Amino acid sequence: MSNIEERSTSASRGEKLHHESPAALRSGLVKDFPEVTLLCSDAYLTAVLGVPNRSFEYARDEKIKKALAWRRTFDVEALRSRFRYDMEEGVLNLIPADESGSANSFEPSPALLKLAKSRALRILPERDADGRVVLLAETQLVKWREVTTEAFLQHHVLVLEAAFDMIRNTSEASPESITLLVDASGPLQAPPI
Repeated sequence: MSNIEERSTSASRGEKLHHESPAALRSGLVKDFPEVTLLCSDAYLTAVLGVPNRSFEYARDEKIKKALAWRRTFDVEALRSRFRYDMEEGVLNLIPADESGSANSFEPSPALLKLAKSRALRILPERDADGRVVLLAETQLVKWREVTTEAFLQHHVLVLEAAFDMIRNTSEASPESITLLVDASGPLQAPPI
């Protein structure tokens, strides 16, 4: 059984919920945000709940609920439906709209398509010494005057989502955090404001 299936079934089995538990947090959100069972592991929810002086309600309403609402507003799933990450090439490949399976097909901008092929932010093939997925950002590969802030954010979301998928779908225990390496060498151009 995958990590995703385990999270999904544990919430639906009616396990006893402690007020401060990840299961209680998940059950408080699942009616409005059923995707919480797929996106938020027990380890992640425990970390959110475990911040000193943070109440259960604040964790639920201000952290997890707002993050899930942002995903919907930003339409992350429609964005994801049009791209697949290619580990070998370190780029995002566009999926034709008729093959994406999304009812509300996202149409990427030319700026996003350039970023998708730029390798400016990519997942490295090897994990770090602690087993974390490693992202490499090479800012010199971005032609800042040719991209928009929206395209840049969409590109980051797509690469991060691909990294999260790797974490969620691994068969062995894997740290639920990411290492980010930034190579700021080379000519630096100011990003658009």
